[in-house]
Formats: sequence, C-alpha cells, structure tokens
Amino acid sequence: HVYRGEVRLPQHAPHLRIAPEEDDFIDCRAAADGMALRLLHSDPAVHRSLCPSDPVERLVFELLEQLRVETRAPADMPGITANLDARFLNWSNAFFHSGLTEGRLGMLLYTVAQMCWSRLTAKRLPEEIEDHIEIMRGSLVDELGAPLRGMRRHCDDQQAFARHALAIARVVGERVRAERAEAAEQEDEADEQ
Repeated sequence: HVYRGEVRLPQHAPHLRIAPEEDDFIDCRAAADGMALRLLHSDPAVHRSLCPSDPVERLVFELLEQLRVETRAPADMPGITANLDARFLNWSNAFFHSGLTEGRLGMLLYTVAQMCWSRLTAKRLPEEIEDHIEIMRGSLVDELGAPLRGMRRHCDDQQAFARHALAIARVVGERVRAERAEAAEQEDEADEQ
C-alpha cells in the first residue's frame, strides 16, 4: 500500500489494485510507480470536481486518469514504463481468465480499457486480446473514435483530457444502463409469462 504520511492513499484504477499473495514484485513496483505518477501529475481537486457521480462512469474516468498520468513517465526512466506495461497486461490477462469477459458488460469494460491503453501508450495489444475484443471494438469505434484521439492529444493537460475521458465514460455508462434496462424488461416479461 502507498501512504502519504500516515494516510493510506486510495487506489481507484483497477489495473493497479494488487493482491500481494497473487501478484509478483514487478506488479507491486508498478502499483507504486503508478501512484507516484498520479501524485506528481494529477491535481486531486480538479479530478474530484470533474469526476462523475455514476459508479460505472466514475470507474472508467478513474481508469482513464490513471492511464493519462502513466503516459507522463520520464523517458530517462524506462523501467517505470516497463513495469506499468507489464502490470496492465497482467491485469488484462487476469480479467480475461476470471471469466468476466463472458458477459456483455464485462466485455464492454474490458474492451474500453484495452482500446484506451493502446491509444494512450501508442502500443499494440497482444494478438489474443485484439482477437477477443474485435467485435466489441467494432461496435464502439464510431462513438469513441473522436474522444480517443482527443485524449491522446491532451495527455499533458488534465482538464482538456478530462473532457474526452468524460465522453468515453458517458458512452460506457449509457450502454450499461441500456443493458440493465433491457435485462429488467426481459425479467418482467418472464414474470408475466
């Protein structure tokens, strides 16, 4: 865990949540590196003022802000970037193998995380991940294309970046709400029958 003085700092980005009994030392270093970058390159007051109230949108927004600060890793410290990249890919594999991508909502969140990481880091996803998200990515391209480009352009400006991150979070939130409404409607129809 990372502390500021005696206060434990929260870790909102899912890919940096560590389980010490399962994750290796590089994962732990990546979490510390990620938190350090967050402390250096993110204004918490600005972040709080922009953070959406919807839990799903907030989760996406937190992830995107963390990915933004990770792009700010110093070029003369390539080990930080290597740790963070390895951690994101380890998290991606664990998410996939947990079975969470078998449902539409899990697949949506997984795909958005992969698309955003790839766009912000300018790195290609492993082929097996690209194959797995291909259909969902195709359904998101029209809605997320402009915000993804905007995020990449504004990694050095937290507020400008946030406009694009909020647009992506809204798309995800709307899809989740629509999916839940559809499931509730199907359940009501089943009850009527």
